[in-house]
Amino acid sequence: MHPFLATRYTALLLCALLPACSTPYRPPLLPPAQFPGLIDLAAQASPHVADVLLVHGICTHDASWANEVVPQLTRAVRDATARPVPAQAAASGTVEIVPSIVETPAGRLRFDALIWSPLTTALKRQLCYDQSDKSAICAGTPPYPYQRARLNARLKDYLIDDCLPDALIYQGVARDSIQRHMREAILQVMSAAPAETPLVVISHSMGSKILFDTLLRMTEEPADSPAPQLAMQAIDRMRFLVMAANQIPLLSLADQPLLPTAEARPDSLQLLLRKRQGNQRRAPDRNLTLLAFTDPNDLLSFTLDERKYAQEGVTVYNILVSNAPTWLGLLERPDAAHLEYLSNPDVGRLIACGQPISRLCI
Repeated sequence: MHPFLATRYTALLLCALLPACSTPYRPPLLPPAQFPGLIDLAAQASPHVADVLLVHGICTHDASWANEVVPQLTRAVRDATARPVPAQAAASGTVEIVPSIVETPAGRLRFDALIWSPLTTALKRQLCYDQSDKSAICAGTPPYPYQRARLNARLKDYLIDDCLPDALIYQGVARDSIQRHMREAILQVMSAAPAETPLVVISHSMGSKILFDTLLRMTEEPADSPAPQLAMQAIDRMRFLVMAANQIPLLSLADQPLLPTAEARPDSLQLLLRKRQGNQRRAPDRNLTLLAFTDPNDLLSFTLDERKYAQEGVTVYNILVSNAPTWLGLLERPDAAHLEYLSNPDVGRLIACGQPISRLCI
């Protein structure tokens, strides 16, 4: 076939297939909603500062995750410039704290990312023998000797051998240890923050449950410990809670006994919100907006049941997004659907700029 005809036929084929590729929730599907973004929280604070706590979810992460997520979350903010803050390297097997500061003409955003992946890395290496394409934590291990289909290999290597084990480890005997390490990281971050500074929490996947479980446990410690006061202060300071790829409905099943009724016990987030509402010292004007971002094609994500979490002073919005294309109406890549929330520019813009979009954004 003549090269010109071949090129033309290829172009026609691509045009024919284009409608088969769609992103049904780009732009996102929002309910009637009005909430401030990061930049307005900083601009309205006195002084013009807001603290942002980031917690990653399942799958292996390191400090580079924070270095990718922070610029994405602030890209839409006008004249935003980020600079890392020198941090002491964490020893292996602890929660690493990665701080950074974003300067804008409207205010300062102080980010702290809690990287808990080092806690589970050693256990996950036990599955390295099963990976077809070795991940960074499995480098140098013997090759997998059997043939797998390319897509099956990708999903087995990443979702099953690297991501799912995090959930299994946390739901097992290591949960207490993980919470104790997370407690120390929270104490370190929160002890340096003024009580009047607004706090934004952005958590992904299982990171939400680890964080809420740990904060709840801290509130139940003896009164002479610094933990209850700092945990309640964090809950009271919280103005904006963003949950991407929410897994609490699924993971909370592990916290419930077999019962003849289907009524669920309150999860740690529900209990924390109840404590927040019952806190007599809480300023009445300190309202909390909870955003739950969900890609309906994300097999590991669930929308929030608003009835369980919405209450006086707490507003809940479920926002549907598309993290990757859907092919032929049949499939969206499962790994991209679950892992690309905080790199999705639609999500980043809503977090940074609120709804309606702030005038301080591009």
